[in-house]
Amino acid sequence: MNFILSHHAEEKIIQRQISLKILQDILNNPEQILEEDGLKVYQGTCVAINNKTYLLRIYINDLVEPQKIVTLYVTSKLRGSSLLGMVR
Repeated sequence: MNFILSHHAEEKIIQRQISLKILQDILNNPEQILEEDGLKVYQGTCVAINNKTYLLRIYINDLVEPQKIVTLYVTSKLRGSSLLGMVR
């Protein structure tokens, strides 16, 4: 997927120490794609150094080309067993 990062998304990647490889893995092979407030939300799980599973949610404006990552966040509150099976 071709994408650009908003300034806000760049800050969050640095602040949360999210690797671009994990970001690209989830964008290329999301476990789930939702829509919230007119944005696509790509989500997938990943395992951190502490061996804990986290959900990464990536909010994308897909109405522009290239698509723009608006924001993203990581949570340990996984909802639904369908997201617990795959780790990166």
